[in-house]
Amino acid sequence: MTFSMLNKRFPSLSKYYPEIASVLVGIVPVFIMIFFFGVSRKIIAKGAIAYAAGAVGLKLPLYHVLVVKVLHTRLSNTWLGISQGIVSACSELGASFLFFLYVVPDLTFAQLVGFGLASGSIEAIILPFMKNPLEGTPLEEHADETLKRSEGKGAVQWLGVVERIMATCIHIASRGLVYISYSTGNIFPALFAFAGFASIDGRAYFAHLEKWRFDEIRVVGRFYRYMGTITAVMVFLFVLIFYYGM
Repeated sequence: MTFSMLNKRFPSLSKYYPEIASVLVGIVPVFIMIFFFGVSRKIIAKGAIAYAAGAVGLKLPLYHVLVVKVLHTRLSNTWLGISQGIVSACSELGASFLFFLYVVPDLTFAQLVGFGLASGSIEAIILPFMKNPLEGTPLEEHADETLKRSEGKGAVQWLGVVERIMATCIHIASRGLVYISYSTGNIFPALFAFAGFASIDGRAYFAHLEKWRFDEIRVVGRFYRYMGTITAVMVFLFVLIFYYGM
């Protein structure tokens, strides 16, 4: 049943279609990897645990202790964005590296995709149920204003689904590049992953600090063009190096 058919039968549900689509972005690829590519549930679960360890166990405390309490009073918005990008990349990709080192040392391409996919799937499923993902941070007020202004703007909300797809690809490619460095001893793939991951998270943080109007399609489109470019480069490098550089 398509969204247009659902809209005719359940018109009151139409405002929730982007959220439903985001959840599907998190669920459907996992089923595909398990049932069509033979990736075990254990690999997906370990990818999810690695994500939780990096995002919750490392990044969240570092953000609140270092970025918010120490750096916010000392740095410009530009350097705050750079700092948050570094914290984010070190935390999430560092946790994945430790998992490659001690938990899942030997992975096929499909298993590696499944491992990284778990991170993007968790975000895609959880974020639609969060009133404000930036609640409790210095960005909370701007995020609240953006969410309120975005209500009823279908194009902006659907671009959020596109963001989840790109973010999932970034999670897969970045972890894939880190795994390549672990397997080959070549540090450059991991550096590419770190740079790409940090640049996207850092730019997003800077944009919120600068109070970009993410409720306007022009502004959202500009940011997603940047994000899409980084995503495409990272995915290309991951596939190219995995098959021709290992």
